[in-house]
Amino acid sequence: MFLIGLSNNVNNDESNIQSANDQINKSILSLHPIEKKILSILDRHKEKEWINDEILIKESGLSIDQIRRGIEWLKFKNFIKIEDSSDIKITLKDAHVSKNNNIILPERKLVNCVKNGFNTIPNIINSKSFNYNSKEVFSAIKVGKNNSWISLENDSINLLPECESFSNEEKFIEKLNKNHVLLFSDLNNVEVVSFDLLKKRPNLLDTKKIINKKYHLTDPGIRIFKNIVESSYEENKKNEFVNDRKFTIEHLIENKWKNVKFEQIDVEAPLPLINYGKKNPLIDFIDEVKEILVGMGFSEIEGNLIQSSFWNFDALFIPQDHSAREMQDTFFLNSNSHIKTDLPDNNIIENVSKIHEQNWHYKWKIVESKPYVLRTHTTPVTIQYLATEKPDEDKVFLIGRVFRNEKPSFKHLVEFHQIEGIFTNKNANLRQLIGIQTEFYNRLGIKKIKFWPTFFPYTEPSLQSMIYNEKLDKWIELFGMGLFRPEVTQPLGIKNPVLAWGGGFERLAMLRFDLDDIREIYNNNLTWIKGVPKCLL
Repeated sequence: MFLIGLSNNVNNDESNIQSANDQINKSILSLHPIEKKILSILDRHKEKEWINDEILIKESGLSIDQIRRGIEWLKFKNFIKIEDSSDIKITLKDAHVSKNNNIILPERKLVNCVKNGFNTIPNIINSKSFNYNSKEVFSAIKVGKNNSWISLENDSINLLPECESFSNEEKFIEKLNKNHVLLFSDLNNVEVVSFDLLKKRPNLLDTKKIINKKYHLTDPGIRIFKNIVESSYEENKKNEFVNDRKFTIEHLIENKWKNVKFEQIDVEAPLPLINYGKKNPLIDFIDEVKEILVGMGFSEIEGNLIQSSFWNFDALFIPQDHSAREMQDTFFLNSNSHIKTDLPDNNIIENVSKIHEQNWHYKWKIVESKPYVLRTHTTPVTIQYLATEKPDEDKVFLIGRVFRNEKPSFKHLVEFHQIEGIFTNKNANLRQLIGIQTEFYNRLGIKKIKFWPTFFPYTEPSLQSMIYNEKLDKWIELFGMGLFRPEVTQPLGIKNPVLAWGGGFERLAMLRFDLDDIREIYNNNLTWIKGVPKCLL
């Protein structure tokens, strides 16, 4: 029994070893030639802590795009480690580069002035070299004394023997002028001190922080490359197999496939992200809602953004002294030229004026109905449709922009979209309207809905739809709804009851996109725009 158990253990060990070898061979076959080339360079430099893109490009002959693609593949397979490192790129100011000549620091100009016979401070300031720039002269004197180049007696400057040697700052500038670019990480201790001094001088150096990536083999990466080398050696020694990536007709015709080991293609390897364009998520959501309403049997209508006060207010039984018609709530137009939203025929105007005078008890004035406004809601379009078509039965909807003279906030905008719909037939009633709204919300994935009685100027009875927001853990208001009052429909010649509902579309979009601030929809945040999925599951 002991021997049998021992035999089983040996078999298990051999099976595990064979499984591990198979896994290694599978990993080797899945490697792209780019990956193998990068692994070989990383292995060559494994004694170093890290290597960067420049070394990989120089030693591999690959492009930067190929390097980055191979690096992403190897990272996904856990064969390499990646670390971000920061550095400072040092260049001369553009003004110095464009002159294409040697830069003379102020302290060197001072020495040259004294050599040319200008040995007093007033004379040096007035010289052509400094051109009356006393500030630059005194700065040069300070640096010259620190370098032990000059001595100062009263206003006279004397040169010392050390002035013939180059300062560390001059050596730094000469090196930078020759190489055009220096990296802070490549500077020695003396150069670091020179850089710190020079960067304080105005209009001399430009510095820019750059982020570099550096790479190192992981333990699995070291093992896999070792196996690549060993397997290549064994195959070359036996001369049995040739590696290939493509299967061609020659492999079949000439029976080459028998001696070819095909490299595997990793179909699960991550692809590069494509910076593609897409519609704003709000537009996609508008299209989705339109499709839902068409599927419920509604037809879409459209109308002008500019409306007369008659259609925007009077036809909706809003009195002419109502606060909603004031400048602080509505955008009125100064010019009426090229506007095609005409007043209706005299019969409708007379009917509307009578309704106002009988119910609101004031003298209705046609002059108050003529000013043009940017529509404050979409209902004027709906009312004009009813006045023109006078349907006995119909189901229509509209999604369009409206304008309010309000201060933008997390829940208010100056310009936004409104959605509304109407349903009319001789048996239309409030229960049908509740059913239409419930079905609409359900198709949007909203299941918790309730309705509250409320007041709206041109519907009676009126309801407010409420939906439950799981994130906020509370009920929130969404759309208003009700039956158009007889004071609205009778002047237009509409006989059957008209069910109406509507509200701000952006409020619905905030729920869909899980936003707390309505302004985020229009912030042009590309990360958010591209991050919103096209379809919600």
